[in-house]
Order: sequence, then structure tokens, then C-alpha cells
Amino acid sequence: MFNYQFNQFAGVHLNINTEFYSSDFTSHLKTLLAEFGAANKKVVWLTLAAEQADFVPDCIKLGFEYHNCLPDQITLIYRLQADAYAPFSPTHTVGAGAVVINDKNQILMVRDNFGQYRGFKLPGGHVELGEDIHIAAEREVFEETGIKAEFNRVLGFIHKHPYRYGKSNLYFVCQLEAKTQNTQIQDPNEIAEVRWLDIDEFIQDSEQSEFVRDLVKTIKNNLAHNPGLKLTASVPSQEQGVQRRDLFIIAD
Repeated sequence: MFNYQFNQFAGVHLNINTEFYSSDFTSHLKTLLAEFGAANKKVVWLTLAAEQADFVPDCIKLGFEYHNCLPDQITLIYRLQADAYAPFSPTHTVGAGAVVINDKNQILMVRDNFGQYRGFKLPGGHVELGEDIHIAAEREVFEETGIKAEFNRVLGFIHKHPYRYGKSNLYFVCQLEAKTQNTQIQDPNEIAEVRWLDIDEFIQDSEQSEFVRDLVKTIKNNLAHNPGLKLTASVPSQEQGVQRRDLFIIAD
């Protein structure tokens, strides 16, 4: 049989709690869709575990559409009303880059072992699922450079689109304070080189990416009077029975 839960937007969240034969699955699902339609519901979200993927073709035949997926599940949607609004699957990936400057006017930079660009860039990478932005910045700095650094503030962000897999990307540029100074490559397969570079010399180095040089120049020129966004609280909350954590980052 199915488990289902209504939400405040006239939607239904649906999943399977027992095994079905394909014919039973289709007939039960048709019955439920009729009941939800009669109850004036608008959209059904059906989540199937990886081992239930055989039911996907049956769902498509009934009019379901792909919505989003995770490594162990896929979610499809069915519009009970033709004009029903269903928020699109996640439109953005999120990254965090780190600005770490020492008292010698040097900025911490890395060179990757992959991709077309072989110059220096800020250490950073993707924010993992369920990971706070400031934690991601600290983690990426250590994983790529061996430097232990502490989050201070968000200086700004970069919005890129189109990006990978047809999504857009939000890249948060964070300022961190180094707690150690000696660099050590943690993963030589990913990182080719780590260096503390003089900021002014890097900005003038035409062999480096113009975009990265402009970014570093903008950071340098605005660092003193940019209050940035500070982490003020990380508050547990609950939505649809699921524990959630809300991260507040506001102007200092």
C-alpha cells in the first residue's frame, strides 16, 4: 500500500510501504489519484526508492513527470489540475570559495590538476548536501591546502549560469582567518600546487585568469570597508515532520 501526507499547498506526498505486483501498483495508484482529485488536491509527489525503480515506466504511462533524484531515490510529480504549480527541481548548485590573507599581504591560492585552467584560484568547492556554507569553506581550505582556517564573513557571491547539468551556480566568497601557515597538499590527484602569493603581484600577472585577477582586485579594494555578512545563528526547526537547520548570515 501507499503512505501519503498532505501539505499546506494542496499537494500530496506519496511513497510505497509494501511490495506490489505491477498491475496492483497501477490500479491502486489510479484509485488514489482519483480520490486526491476529488478532494481538490493539485499535485502529487511520488517518491520511489532505488529498489522500486521498476515502477517508473508505469508512473510515466499514467502521466507522471520526473522531478528530482538522489542516489537512493527518485521523485516524480503528477498534476491533478492542469495549471497546478509545482516548484521546479533544484535550480542551483552551491559553492564556497575562501579568501585567506596573511600579515605579509599574501593570499592563499591553489592550482588544480584538472580542467582547462591551469592558473591559480581561490581554494574552494561544492557545498555538500546538508553542509553549512561556512563549514564548507573551512573544509575546502583544509582539504586543498592543509591550512586550518576559521570563517569570518561572507564578502559576496558570484552567480553563474548556465552551469553544469543545465543548472545555475551560486558561489559564496568567504573570508577566513588562517590558524596555521604551513601549506601541505592533502590530495595530489586534485591539487597540483598551493602557494601564498603576493596580492599585488598576482593581480598584475597576465598569465593568470583575468576573471580571478579581477575578483582578487575587487576583494583587495573593498576589504577594509566591506562589513560582509556574519554568521549570527544556526537554528533547528521542523517542516513536514523533518528536522531542519536554518542558517542566518546577515550584515554585521
